[in-house]
Amino acid sequence: MNDPTTIRLTGHTAAFPATHDARAALRRYLDEAHRGLRGDAGTADEDADDIVRDLESAIGDRLSTLTGPALDPVTGAQMAAILTEFGPVSPAGPPPPSVTPRPRGRFWCRIDEGKWFGGVCLGIAAYGGFRVDWVRTVVLLLTLVTGGLLGIPYLVLLLALPAVPTVIDYERRRDAPRPA
Repeated sequence: MNDPTTIRLTGHTAAFPATHDARAALRRYLDEAHRGLRGDAGTADEDADDIVRDLESAIGDRLSTLTGPALDPVTGAQMAAILTEFGPVSPAGPPPPSVTPRPRGRFWCRIDEGKWFGGVCLGIAAYGGFRVDWVRTVVLLLTLVTGGLLGIPYLVLLLALPAVPTVIDYERRRDAPRPA
C-alpha cells in the first residue's frame, strides 16, 4: 500500500508526492491538532482553523525542502520525522475551570394547572414554597378586610404575570440555567 499519491497543502500550488502511509500520518496529525484546538475554550473556531492552515503551510514548506527535482515520494518514516519536528499541537494554556451556569431561580408567574381564578395564588404558592390552600385563605381574608381593594392588585397580577402550564413546568424553568 505504498503506491505513490499526492498531498496538496495550504499555501503551496504544487502537490507533493507521498506514500499512503505518509498521507495518513499527516491527516491524523492535522485532525488531532484541529480537534485539540477546537476543544480549547480560549481558542475560537476561526482561530483554530487559521492555526491549522498555518501549520499545514509550514509542513508544506518543510516538505518542499525534502522533495527534490527527482520527485521521490515522501515515505511514512520521513513524514513521521517531520511531524516529530513540529511536535504535538496543544492549547495555549490549561483549560479554564468549568463554569456551571447558575439556575434561573424563583420567578413570579401564574400557574394554569389547578387554578381557581387565574392561577395567581398558585403562582404565589409555588414562588414561596407555600401550600396553595393557605395562600388562597390569606388572599380571601385580606380581600374581605380591605373591602375588596385587594382585588385591584390581584387583577393587575392576573394581567401582568406570565402564565406557566403546570407546577412541574415552573420547577423545571426555575432550576434551568439562566437564559443568555
